Amino acid sequence: MIKLLKKFGYLPRLAVWELTLKCNLNCRHCGSRAGRKRADELTTPEALKLCKDLAELKCRHLTLSGGEPLLRKDWPLICSTLVDLGVKTNMVTNGKSWNKDTTKTALAVGLESAAFSIDGLEETHTYIRREPGHWKHVWSCIDHCKQMGLTASVITVVHRKNLHELDELRQLLIDHGVDRWQVQLANPTGNMADHRDLCLEPEDVLVVVPKLAELCAKKSRPKVYPAHNVGYYGEPEEHLRDTGGAIPFWVGCTAGCSVIGIESNGGIKGCLSLPSAMNGEDRFLEGNIRDTPLREIWYRRGAFSYNRDFTTEQLSGYCAECDYAEICRGGCSWTAFAYTGSRFENLYCYWRQLKEKEKREAASRKESSSNDNQPSTPADSPKRRIPVVQG
Repeated sequence: MIKLLKKFGYLPRLAVWELTLKCNLNCRHCGSRAGRKRADELTTPEALKLCKDLAELKCRHLTLSGGEPLLRKDWPLICSTLVDLGVKTNMVTNGKSWNKDTTKTALAVGLESAAFSIDGLEETHTYIRREPGHWKHVWSCIDHCKQMGLTASVITVVHRKNLHELDELRQLLIDHGVDRWQVQLANPTGNMADHRDLCLEPEDVLVVVPKLAELCAKKSRPKVYPAHNVGYYGEPEEHLRDTGGAIPFWVGCTAGCSVIGIESNGGIKGCLSLPSAMNGEDRFLEGNIRDTPLREIWYRRGAFSYNRDFTTEQLSGYCAECDYAEICRGGCSWTAFAYTGSRFENLYCYWRQLKEKEKREAASRKESSSNDNQPSTPADSPKRRIPVVQG
């Protein structure tokens, strides 16, 4: 599969840009431990040059993220610059600073859509966000975006507290006219590493993946987009991937192949979710645009090697023996590393958990059959001693 990706060419078609690490919330599941801004965040001229560099590398879709991107005051200028350069731009926001004036500004600068984070029903959302009243405020933001003509999306991180709220949440999305819904599994990085009890267990994917596939299969809005850490293969797969796409099944992590992550200080990663300095990790940091031009970082020999130079020999555990090993390449890099410390083994794979369940059930049936075939001894009869036959 990596040969096919090379044939298509490595272009950062999709970018996620952390405009600032500053945030006005302190969410329990925040993977980047957002709160304070980085001391060395890009200046406005540096950010505008980066916009041009991304466009020249044929970036076509970009998400402004954070932290909370609205806390960077020059976000409208950055957004309008990207749009003028032909980059379709949207934003992920917690919504706390969003109001009707923000919607007007977003429309004026050409923002394609705003994606608001909603973490479940009100009690669950409030627990995760630690902000009473925030849940109702976000719904009001979505409502006036719809009224004013801005596409409103929702992002939900699935964890143990909201796993059984998804159907009710979907109905709320329908009621509020939400167009798109992205769902992703919680990973124990950043703040979530301090709340590991909220994370799903590996076998939980046997419940959550079919549920998300069921939601994807529904024809009515919102259209459900499972993140790259949801899957893989088996019966749910046909509904999880975009059936209108060129390849309607999981083809492996595209970090550093067609996806690029940009930190607010100019650090470049294959995927913004991969850990770096905030988590005491630097192996996924490919360079910084202050030191090296973006084009050189992207095309440097040996860059993003965990994907571009992949071989099946790097896989470990079940992933090494899986029939889909060459295509899947260990699933989502972020999830694999978050749980195992290795990019090359993924515990949260539907196919893996299904096969391991089948193996356990087969062993249980064998043990049960073996016990059934044992001769029974009446409770009131002395046990006969089996003589030892001399050879």
